[in-house]
Amino acid sequence: MSVTSRRAFIGLTSKSSSTQKGTPSSSIFADSFESPPPPGPSAAIIALNRMAYGPRPGDITAFNALGADDSSRLAAYVEQQLDPGLDDSACEARISAGGYTTLSKTMAQLWSDHVRDRDNLGLDNYPYRYYPCAESECAKMLRAVYSRRQLFEVTVDFWHNHFNVLGWNFDIAPLFVQYDRDVIRPNAFGNFRQMLEAVAASPSMLQFLDNKSSRGSSFNENFARELCELHTLGVDNYYPGNDPNTIPNLPGESIAAGYCDNDVYEAARALTGWTMRDDHWEFPNTPEYDTGEFLYYPDWHDVASKYFLHRFILANQPAMKDARDVFDVLCQHPGTASHICGKLCRRFIGDNPPQTLIDSAAALWRQHWQSADQITRVLRHILNSDAFRETWGGKVKRPWEALAHAMRATGAEIDPQPYPDWNPYGNLLNLLQQSGNRPFRWPTPDGYPDRAEKWSGVSTLAQTWRMMSRLFELRPPGEPEGGIYLCDVVAQTNAALAPAARSAEVIVDFWIDRIYSQSIPASRRTQVLDFLRQNAPANEALETTTNSWSANDLKQHYTQSRLRSAVALLFMTPEFYRR
Repeated sequence: MSVTSRRAFIGLTSKSSSTQKGTPSSSIFADSFESPPPPGPSAAIIALNRMAYGPRPGDITAFNALGADDSSRLAAYVEQQLDPGLDDSACEARISAGGYTTLSKTMAQLWSDHVRDRDNLGLDNYPYRYYPCAESECAKMLRAVYSRRQLFEVTVDFWHNHFNVLGWNFDIAPLFVQYDRDVIRPNAFGNFRQMLEAVAASPSMLQFLDNKSSRGSSFNENFARELCELHTLGVDNYYPGNDPNTIPNLPGESIAAGYCDNDVYEAARALTGWTMRDDHWEFPNTPEYDTGEFLYYPDWHDVASKYFLHRFILANQPAMKDARDVFDVLCQHPGTASHICGKLCRRFIGDNPPQTLIDSAAALWRQHWQSADQITRVLRHILNSDAFRETWGGKVKRPWEALAHAMRATGAEIDPQPYPDWNPYGNLLNLLQQSGNRPFRWPTPDGYPDRAEKWSGVSTLAQTWRMMSRLFELRPPGEPEGGIYLCDVVAQTNAALAPAARSAEVIVDFWIDRIYSQSIPASRRTQVLDFLRQNAPANEALETTTNSWSANDLKQHYTQSRLRSAVALLFMTPEFYRR
């Protein structure tokens, strides 16, 4: 009989190499993403693939124990995940034991240690300068794999994309811990207005969009433009041109229906003087002006009156009030509510969520724009909706999500370390970077795209598959040949199945259940089964306990290798990428 190769399974033929960008790159994707998605699975599978980075062993059982039917289970799981008191001490203990040195540093310490301290570290203190961002990435990986607060971690990822900064930027990397720890994470379930001001005052954002240098008549419009276009109203509410009087008011309200270029300039003027303590030559020459922290510098503020979205902002207001008035107007605006709720629905439901759900979520968002738990209320509304329960397959996992799910499903034991001592994690993260979805690396303010076509094209899928194929061959640092693996699927197989039960068909079905928690198309199962068994009968027990390079044990060694590859193949099917 013929022998199934891994290359044949994923359909990498010369014909597939000509597939156009944005379309499936192999036969197994062509028959899935180009056709309607299959009927929706159980609420457990939907919830744990959308509200979490995929289920870990035992998660499906725990979810099903939450109620008598899917609706009650989902409602209970939503409340569990929205509870800020959900115990996550085990995950935090892993992070504490990781030996990270920057995650608890104050902004002043980050600035002193990673920006200013150059005496013995070289002119630009590389790579020490990048440790804060690198360690934030390590902590993100640990939380994605081990945190019980999965919805919180997925939502934090959403806000990092919404308020994107390039964490690995030379100027931002030393300070990035503060952005993740003090700006995004504390506000992820809280109040958008509060988060918006924290973002605007963050030294990471001040540098990324240049507001730190915005002053007086020399204002810089970069942050103000993205504030309107990306962070709040959205481009759908943009009226091209520079005359605000051409924009109608919202029905029954004395506020403009959208923004024009003049509104961007007025917002930029309102934000002049919002800068950072970076020892600028115009600042007093004292240590407190060289800490890297936020600074409102009144000498740089344009105190004249302003006209924003048909609202007058008076001249000579108290410190920072001009910008806060702009934030208030934006956060009350229905355009902001629709823009952000549309993105939340797209993230948690599908690329084309029902407009009725966006509208109802936006109404709740606007009603509670001043509530401390505004975001929590809106998430609860979206996640308990019929659209959440009744749709499936309208999203594609991004490479980062696929990696996190793979490590969760296979019980990975990881201890990621920052550059330069993070091998094999450096290799793994480099593979993730080649897929285009490594954390904190998107270079533009719009954040990583959140539509299926971006992540189902030829290059992205090929690099994601490459990452998956390598994942199961990686060992922890210092682990000798023949030792444990980061995702030790051989050891887990042997622990779960008695020797006589370790046939190819039993092993494949065991891992299908672990990864998908449901069946996959028979043709897909057969391909993986044929790959694993080769010329052996499907029901014949395989020798999977020996891992040796000796001639007598070569067959057993390659059985273990094929087992690792077979599990990797299960992370390359379209069923795995649907959510």
